[in-house]
Amino acid sequence: MSLRTIRKMQKLNCVEGLPSIVLHQDVKLCRACSLAKSQHIPLSSSSRGIVEQPGDVIVADLMGPFLISFDKRVYAMLVQDHFSSLVTVYPLRSKAEAGSCLIDWVKKFNNLTKFNIKRIRTDNAGEFLSNNLKRFFEESGITHETIIPYEHHQAGKVERTNRTISEAARSMMIDSGINVCLWPYAFRQAVWVFNRVVHGFSDKTPYEMVTGRKPSLGVLRVFGCKAYVHNLTHKKDLSPKARELSHLGIAEDSKGWLFWDEVSKQVVRSASVVFDEGDEIAYQDEALNVTAAGCSLHNDSPSTYREAMATSDHHRWAEAMEEELKSLQTMGVWESADEANLKQALGCRWVYTVKRNQQGIITRHKARLVVQGHRQIKGLNFEETFAPTPTFNSLRCLLTVAAALDWEIQTFDVTTAYLHSKLAETIYVKAPQGASHLPKVLKLKKALYGLKQAGRCWWNHLREVLKKIGFHSNPEDQSTYTYDQADGKAMLWVHVDDGVIGASSLALLSKLKSLLQSELMLKWDDEVSSIVGITIQKVDGGFKLCQPALIDKICSLDASNLTTSQPLPNLDLVSGEARAIDKEYLSRIGMLLYVAQATRPDIMYAVNFLARFSMNTTDRHWLALNHLIGYIRGTLSKSLILRPSRGQDVFNIFVDANWGGEGSRSQHGYVGLLWGAPVMWNSKRQTCIASSTCQAEYMAMSFASRVCLWISQGLIGVAGHFTPTLLLDNKAAIQIAGDSGSRKNSRHIRWEFHLTNELLVTNQIKIQWINTARQKADIMTKALGKIKVQQFYEGIFE
Repeated sequence: MSLRTIRKMQKLNCVEGLPSIVLHQDVKLCRACSLAKSQHIPLSSSSRGIVEQPGDVIVADLMGPFLISFDKRVYAMLVQDHFSSLVTVYPLRSKAEAGSCLIDWVKKFNNLTKFNIKRIRTDNAGEFLSNNLKRFFEESGITHETIIPYEHHQAGKVERTNRTISEAARSMMIDSGINVCLWPYAFRQAVWVFNRVVHGFSDKTPYEMVTGRKPSLGVLRVFGCKAYVHNLTHKKDLSPKARELSHLGIAEDSKGWLFWDEVSKQVVRSASVVFDEGDEIAYQDEALNVTAAGCSLHNDSPSTYREAMATSDHHRWAEAMEEELKSLQTMGVWESADEANLKQALGCRWVYTVKRNQQGIITRHKARLVVQGHRQIKGLNFEETFAPTPTFNSLRCLLTVAAALDWEIQTFDVTTAYLHSKLAETIYVKAPQGASHLPKVLKLKKALYGLKQAGRCWWNHLREVLKKIGFHSNPEDQSTYTYDQADGKAMLWVHVDDGVIGASSLALLSKLKSLLQSELMLKWDDEVSSIVGITIQKVDGGFKLCQPALIDKICSLDASNLTTSQPLPNLDLVSGEARAIDKEYLSRIGMLLYVAQATRPDIMYAVNFLARFSMNTTDRHWLALNHLIGYIRGTLSKSLILRPSRGQDVFNIFVDANWGGEGSRSQHGYVGLLWGAPVMWNSKRQTCIASSTCQAEYMAMSFASRVCLWISQGLIGVAGHFTPTLLLDNKAAIQIAGDSGSRKNSRHIRWEFHLTNELLVTNQIKIQWINTARQKADIMTKALGKIKVQQFYEGIFE
């Protein structure tokens, strides 16, 4: 009982037996009452900050999981502006998508409104605490506030909105009887309506408060109602001209609505439709005069010419198409042709892209014309299509050579690369939409984008240009070139239209740039910063390579925030009941493989091993995969270091094999060091069975010997003649290779594995025994413990 109550009872004399004593305010705090009667004390408004305009405070929250939708959505993320109450919904396939969607929302809010976002409030869930999201907030100057656990009032507004939206969506689905797997569209429709309705004491809708324009409800139709949608592919027969579909809401950022086709199980977009909303009069809309703003701030690029011309940016898209056509004209891509060739002419289509800077601000509207190459017929208008791409091994070799020999190095980008190459076949195309000044039929002279052979044509053209300048391609990696002339040496690495060039002097580099510029349209970058998703940082004596963007994305896929110290767990991953093919598992393995091949040799074996179970994945493999992601999360700071030392051997390659294993086939691997810098590695299961450790390592030596041939031939023009050294920890295998041991135990080994012996006899390689403790390739053959994994880091990572 409180002192206030006791005093009141004394004053009113409403009970008998209450002593008339003076009660002072300094009575000691009652411990029992404090523990038993504790109440929640909300934060003051001053501690939460003042909200004066849209963008001051944004709150994001996640709902779900729900029943899986037809397009595999399970969660819904709501993002709400605290001032205006404007809300956006993102149906998600997994929680990991929340961070990227929130970044997308921030960029588009800043671009489409005059307001800037100051604070974003979320809970402490892992999907909102990723390094990628944290880095974005820091770069954008946004304060990220996390809600104290169980202090739900801090996100009270968005949680109330969550209930409002979910109840509205549920009501619409019940009323319409539409399939529950379409719940994302019910959520979008509910949000669209919510943004166009006044709330509380405001006299303006959230839409108007943010955009400054009054919304129009003229395009609103009853969710789930019948709709007779015109069939654009209707043939001139007696079949119906329209299909009876179900209305799913307004198509975002375009003129039209979305409909569900129960027969084909697809979502259809159309503007030519008659609605049956249950009234006596049905509304017919042949074309909308209002662009639907959609239920969120999404602003994807248009997919067709018609859509581009229907957007508010139609004049910018028109300018982009005009710019592309002028570029094609300048490059001499086509010439006029007789209309008699119209039947065999391929169609063209426009591909539209919005270019943004790192802050998400639109910098350019780009339109690219592509040929509909899927209609090409082999033997008629195309033959060969293969075009080689370079390896990461060659890129690391180039950077290492540049660091070791103190070369000048720059990156470049070829503008409209494919349009430089001539076309051998006779191909006609139809004039593109929006180009009424062009003839109806055009004959291609250059390899336009979309043609099946366009990539190969560009590669052949580039090879001839480089040959003319004095470059020679590496026969083992035909997109890597070397230059060895009296005025110096150089290396060039080209991945489609992105490249790196290193030269022995600044004068030679300037000369080569000038020669290349005379043949191709190039954009140069004096600082080597990144290429093909790899961040390259120049450091004292070399380069550091890492892939922060991709690694952050991989880590965000696992919300457990697990961190481990070794790539693979101690689990039996061979046995277990297999499930159906898991595309998500395949996707993650693909991303991890790209990282392993480019900058993280320490996970090469783990990825190789887990990839074997892509077609028969079990729960144990998912545990191992998340364990591997946890290892990457725990080693985020690791960067591959290429810091060569001329005092070391030119090229040493560590070779090892783990005898036996799954299916009795051994695992072998190697790690190659160029002047002490890691430039090559691989882990592979052997194709035939070895009867002993000696034979497994002998067969592993043949694969490493091929690598030695590759690098000695590829670098002889820039690094001079050198003899690679194989480093093994198996003396018996070395004896067989040297032909000083008994041949009886190796007669059954296939002849291709005896390459090492031939190269050793002809002095093209050397072999040296090393102690197992120094074997760098051990990590490529088996799962190692924490201590051995950390020992591998020495000289590899920094």
